[in-house]
Amino acid sequence: MQRLIAIVVFLFLLSHDISAQGMRFGFQASPTFFWLDTDDKLVNQSGTNLGLKLGVKGESFFAEKYAFTYGIGFAFNSGGTLLHDNGGRFWTKSDLTNESYRELPDGVKLKYDIRYVEMPFSFKMLTNEIFRDFRFFFEAPVITLGVRTQARGDISSAGEKNVEEENIKEDVNLFNLSWGLGAGAEYNIRGNSAGDTNLMFGIFYDQGFTDVTDNDAVKYVVGDNGVDIVEEPEDSRAVIRGFRIYLGVMF
Repeated sequence: MQRLIAIVVFLFLLSHDISAQGMRFGFQASPTFFWLDTDDKLVNQSGTNLGLKLGVKGESFFAEKYAFTYGIGFAFNSGGTLLHDNGGRFWTKSDLTNESYRELPDGVKLKYDIRYVEMPFSFKMLTNEIFRDFRFFFEAPVITLGVRTQARGDISSAGEKNVEEENIKEDVNLFNLSWGLGAGAEYNIRGNSAGDTNLMFGIFYDQGFTDVTDNDAVKYVVGDNGVDIVEEPEDSRAVIRGFRIYLGVMF
């Protein structure tokens, strides 16, 4: 976090010298609603995470109203909660505080709280000034590479005491790739003799390309004879989706 603050200060000072060259820099703080979605009808979304994205951002204009954007930052509390209709052995690679937490019953809920360092890239289009000091923007596609730095997990099920803040880093894939799009507006604050300062706000949607879970789990299902319980790989593909309220400032 201290390094991120140092980068923000550096870019703020630098932006006054390079704004005339078609570049500008700033930072953003975006409250985000995250959730997990899967391709398995027996593993369903069952809760959202309220998280936060913080970072620095740059824009390089190749025409008056068109720019490439790039940045670096953090995504806090990314993830969500999954309801597993079938019980089984989960989080098999991580060092849990109790081995009994791996064997879980039907209807168990597993919550993921993941932190990423993120590097987003996008193409941005701007309108002419429509209202006084206002203009609108659209960004697409927003491609984001995330590198997992921390992952915590909670366990809850009917009749069982909740388990919180387990370290599940080894059961969450290191990289997360996502795409997204967004739109919003910027307000130009006049009277800055060293250059323009623009307040930014908008709404963005993000969706993962890659599986978040490591897929080393096993689920318990009824066998072909209708009586015996057998083990099958729990290989569902879980991706992170999110809506974020984009708030920022560019110099």
